[in-house]
Amino acid sequence: MRLWLRTLIRNSFFQIGAGILIVMTLGGLILRLLETGAIIEGENPFWWAIVTMTTVGYGDFAPESTSGRLVSVLVMFAGISLISMLTATISSIFVAKKIREGKGLEKIKVNKHIILCGWNRNGEQIIDSIQYLSDGKLNLVLINELSEEEINRLKSKYQKINLNYVTGDFTQERILEKANVRSAETVVIIPNPVSPKASHPDEKTIFATMTIKSMDSNLRVVAYLHDRDNLKHIRRANVDEVVLSDDFGAYMVASHVMDPGIPQTVDVLLSNKSSTRFKRMAIPAEFIGRTYNELFENFRTENNWVLVGVYSEEEQLGIGEVLSADPSSLDAFIERKLKEGGISLQEESKVSTVINPQKDYIIKDGERAIVIL
Repeated sequence: MRLWLRTLIRNSFFQIGAGILIVMTLGGLILRLLETGAIIEGENPFWWAIVTMTTVGYGDFAPESTSGRLVSVLVMFAGISLISMLTATISSIFVAKKIREGKGLEKIKVNKHIILCGWNRNGEQIIDSIQYLSDGKLNLVLINELSEEEINRLKSKYQKINLNYVTGDFTQERILEKANVRSAETVVIIPNPVSPKASHPDEKTIFATMTIKSMDSNLRVVAYLHDRDNLKHIRRANVDEVVLSDDFGAYMVASHVMDPGIPQTVDVLLSNKSSTRFKRMAIPAEFIGRTYNELFENFRTENNWVLVGVYSEEEQLGIGEVLSADPSSLDAFIERKLKEGGISLQEESKVSTVINPQKDYIIKDGERAIVIL
């Protein structure tokens, strides 16, 4: 109780409010003693005191005696000072909140947003693509340890995105709570650059995935990995999608040698500035149960789109979910035998795609189209 009272007394709002109450009460009482007439009838002196303190000056009552006017002057100056302090205190709270937001220290109050954890040279390219591919105003929250100047530069560059920032380690639940992760639509984790002084960045990515999934297993997590050997570990963390740094680059290099023209075509289709690109589209209800060829002709005729394939989202069981989290000798034995039998240990994506199926392929309910605009 004593601690509560001490905290209350030290509170600036309490001090200013108490000062206003004291000046109003003393001013009204003293004026009642010094003045006569209508100004002292009922509770009018107190009404006069608060009107005088706030400098509203309705003109209802005015002191007539010299001593009463002197008291009025003191009440005016005290009121101006206290009201100014109250205004300054309220303003400082908002200013401090704005400063904390700029430094990434405040909790973000957005919903259905995308969270981008970590930062590397691909960060701006990802935001570029997100901004280009978004249909309307998008909420994006960054969790990293960039400087305030760098964050302000990003906010100025990406004005079409409602960009928010939380500073700190994205593997910590407290930091993720500040980003309102439970209300997010998707969390993207990109590792920090590889450093000889720090642990392998994939370790932080795996740990962050485990933390996010423990907070809400339904959150969609897309993770970027440097090392393919860590794929099974992050699958055990129940990640939704994984991007490997070596997959696409190796293919593009080989294509430049063996299939010139293919890399340039892929560049155009994947460029966020190209008018010709991949796009997912809803399949009209009347084409459910009909053939792929009919849908292809419809898209080509009506919209001049090229139908590439269809996809659906589904849960699939991978080897990482079968093996235990403990790398025991039994797990090693199972993996070795599966490899010897020619069985792939690479888990499949939870998004199942069918690219360029047969003409008589039947479109199923729940599938969506992948087209080239």
